[in-house]
Amino acid sequence: MLPSTLPAGLADRLGPVRRVLFIGKSMSRSRCTGALVDALRQHGVDVRWRNLVTLRRWFGTQMSHRLARREFRRFRPDVVFVFFRDLPAVLAEEWRRDARIVVWCEEALEVLDGAVVDYFALADLVCMSNPSRFPWLRERGLDNMAFLMSGFSPHFHHPAPAQPPLRDVAFIGGPGRRGQRAKLLAEIGRHCRTEVFGRHWERWRHLTGDLRVHGPIDNRGFARVCASSRIVLGLNEVNEDTFYFSNRTFLTLACGAFHLTHYVPRLEEVFRDQEHLVWYRSEQDALQKVLEWLPRAEDRARIAAGGHAEVMQHHQYYHRVARILHWLRHGLPQFSHGEALLPSPPPAGSEARLPQPPSTATSPSPPR
Repeated sequence: MLPSTLPAGLADRLGPVRRVLFIGKSMSRSRCTGALVDALRQHGVDVRWRNLVTLRRWFGTQMSHRLARREFRRFRPDVVFVFFRDLPAVLAEEWRRDARIVVWCEEALEVLDGAVVDYFALADLVCMSNPSRFPWLRERGLDNMAFLMSGFSPHFHHPAPAQPPLRDVAFIGGPGRRGQRAKLLAEIGRHCRTEVFGRHWERWRHLTGDLRVHGPIDNRGFARVCASSRIVLGLNEVNEDTFYFSNRTFLTLACGAFHLTHYVPRLEEVFRDQEHLVWYRSEQDALQKVLEWLPRAEDRARIAAGGHAEVMQHHQYYHRVARILHWLRHGLPQFSHGEALLPSPPPAGSEARLPQPPSTATSPSPPR
């Protein structure tokens, strides 16, 4: 359940957002950071995107911090938007005196410790895609959290031209930290043509056997795989946390694929089974669903179209950023009985009243 009162740090700092200093790595495969920058600019915000990780690699910690401080003084941002922990705590501590700090966290946060609490405490607002971690964080004094799911930008993830299927099942991603995806995909691969695209699969050859494995792909490759696969499989790192699932779901639907994914609690409040996607609840169920849906080409196409329309209308990063800008101007709403956790339909006063993103916006340049 979200905090029922406005965070004390944000209460005295509300107002319009005109300039944002975005701090985040350049994520060449998922394009998540570029998509967030894109969304901020679509809302008319002046954004400067800086990759402090690269600056530290080029110039060392001391010089990179000096350059960052100089830019902060010259740009005078209203908000510093941080992709998870890409802003060093020492700079966050300094900058929070003159700008609002927003932290965007799409991690499952399976392991929580005091360092995470200390870092989140520096922010005025922490946007998290896994609300199951809220109780633990609130017990440790944090009241600045808000639930926002991941999303996508159609500039980076959109359907590729249709082509004849090259495979029955595709999985895009790694084998999981414990290799939990390897066994399932190997079993599916014994029954139909299955290919995986991602890193570290060579570590699990004793499970995957002759499964066809390819290296990681970028957003264009993602779209091509979606266009040339009958089924794109989803299997999250964590499948037990309410509302939490990988951004793979949004990216796959954005690329127009038929998505068969693992069920997570309350997923039915975000997507409808057999209308936007199809879900399974166990490894045995996954194989049964694969075999059930492979021969149903027309039904797969109908569901893929429904899923694409749904994410285009409700789940772009443009929609997520709309809420953040609204909260920074007016404050977080006062929620009760857990209603804040319901992502669909959008609450009044957020993106529900905003126009859809303009189609003429340009893609953001890579950060310095």
